[in-house]
Amino acid sequence: MPLFSRSKGARGAERAEVPEPVVEAAPPPTPVRHLPDPPAVDASGLRDIDAHRDYLLSLVPQMRPFGIGLMDAGGLTLCESLTSDLDLPIYTAATVSGWAVRASNLVGASDLRPIIMPMAGEIRADGRRGAPLTPGTVVWIEVGAPLPDGADAVVPFERTAVAGREVEFREEATFQQNLWLAGSRVADGDRLLGSGALLTPRAIGLIAEVGHDKVLARPRPRVAIVTSAPGLVEPGLPLTSLNQRYDATTPLLAAAAREDGAQVFASPIVPPDARLVATAVSEQLVRADLLLLVADMDGDLLQAMAGLGSFDVAQVDGFATPLVFGLVGPEGIPMVVLPARPVPAYLVYELFARPLVERLGGQEISEPELVDGRLTTPLESDPVRTRLVLAHSTSAGVRPLPVAGDQGAAELSDANAVAFVPAGVGHLPAGNPIVCWMLD
Repeated sequence: MPLFSRSKGARGAERAEVPEPVVEAAPPPTPVRHLPDPPAVDASGLRDIDAHRDYLLSLVPQMRPFGIGLMDAGGLTLCESLTSDLDLPIYTAATVSGWAVRASNLVGASDLRPIIMPMAGEIRADGRRGAPLTPGTVVWIEVGAPLPDGADAVVPFERTAVAGREVEFREEATFQQNLWLAGSRVADGDRLLGSGALLTPRAIGLIAEVGHDKVLARPRPRVAIVTSAPGLVEPGLPLTSLNQRYDATTPLLAAAAREDGAQVFASPIVPPDARLVATAVSEQLVRADLLLLVADMDGDLLQAMAGLGSFDVAQVDGFATPLVFGLVGPEGIPMVVLPARPVPAYLVYELFARPLVERLGGQEISEPELVDGRLTTPLESDPVRTRLVLAHSTSAGVRPLPVAGDQGAAELSDANAVAFVPAGVGHLPAGNPIVCWMLD
């Protein structure tokens, strides 16, 4: 489904303690894995956003499901149809305290023609059913107690008269009155959930209540993040020069991936050396189903990574720098390269990496939520490519956020939308209709 067409109906990272990568040896060579032919480009050499996303999705299969204990299955996608192995409730019980009877024994009972029957015993709500009911007798039963075999109704105690060991009834009983029937909630063999169902807390409770202790499901995708850029400093450490800045991109991506159901591992920031980065990527492959490389990909880095797998480098509409995707390592682990700056990294994640997390986990691929609005301030289009402009959208209109130098996590936190500005439309005045991709 196209990203920018109308729909008919979308925590911080654990920084693993890993040793500083070394460069004594290059990463081992990986078997050649040829990528399919990429999508066509337009006259400006740009690949369509939709086509790029669909191309990446075509290269990433769903993860293989396996049996997962219920305590660890919340939020996963079920890969089997589940049926109940028992009735709920498991026995027919009295909903009032009174007399367990055969309704047929009380046919015709009235004030003028009372029916008197002997009391044959009692049943407490202690889980024991008691002996079968003898025809023509009654048994005192406590609310919640299992109905004895042979009984099919319960008459409330207060609607009878007791004299010694005999009980007088002055009204008829209805078949199955005051009973909570076995299997009335769930019957043995009932279908509980179908394949593809999301294992919500309520679904987990239902599965547990019928006695299942595990389910066949796809595990949480493991997303490893490797970050490398000049001047980046991990939050919490001091900045020692004016060209340093705190790394907001890694925590931002880690939180986004966790929100999408992934298990996230983030390594310490790698110095901006191509061979060090390639080694760090190679070391993360053993625990990754998807790898996010936060770095500005240049020729040296791409050359250093070439031995790890096969790569697609594309000029994608909406993005100023080439976007890189690879299948790396012997297992062909998908890797998305994201810019080191928070805003473009977040947009690349939302448009291209999040669908891969969803595909790996067997989830339905989410679509951007698009709404119509009107600009409160003018915008200029780019003559060649689509502009994705951070904005704040309300009922009063769409306010593009000012671009004064670089935009970072501060601007991203102020935005709740991205204005979609088609290429080549020129000046868009205030009041002009605009389509917005909602972020919240």
